[in-house]
Amino acid sequence: MKFYQSNLLNNILIVASGLVFIISPTALTNASMQSAYSFYPDLFLCFIFSTNFNRPKTINLYLVFFLLLFSDILHMKPIGLLTALVLASFIFLERFQEQIQKSSFYTHYFIFFIVISGIQILNVFLHQLFFIPNINLITIMKQTIFTLICYPLFDIPYKLIRAKKI
Repeated sequence: MKFYQSNLLNNILIVASGLVFIISPTALTNASMQSAYSFYPDLFLCFIFSTNFNRPKTINLYLVFFLLLFSDILHMKPIGLLTALVLASFIFLERFQEQIQKSSFYTHYFIFFIVISGIQILNVFLHQLFFIPNINLITIMKQTIFTLICYPLFDIPYKLIRAKKI
């Protein structure tokens, strides 16, 4: 597994945007995060996967690891479960990095759909297997769908920047 050497500015940008995407769902609002009526997209997953698909050498997996652990702690999820699933998907997708990076938006969207669906299915399965309390399945489905809806907001700017350079 390769951990690319990214520069300090990229690391600061990833940490700053990651903290914003992680902390924003916990902002003081009318509904709580555990309510069945409050679902929010996982914007941090959208950000790290779109960055990993388009510019894999700029993302530092150590920072992603610590930010995902912080997210688990802050959102009161089982510590390390989502982190392990996301990092396992990163390692699996690393094999196909060159093909993914050159592919179109629709291919990225389909891969993101498969990865996020797999992560959520494994997450629910592991919650049931180890008797971990879980929120409602409908809420998880709503969050996954809303995350899928928000993914183009992160991937299309990378495509536009790449098209502008060519």
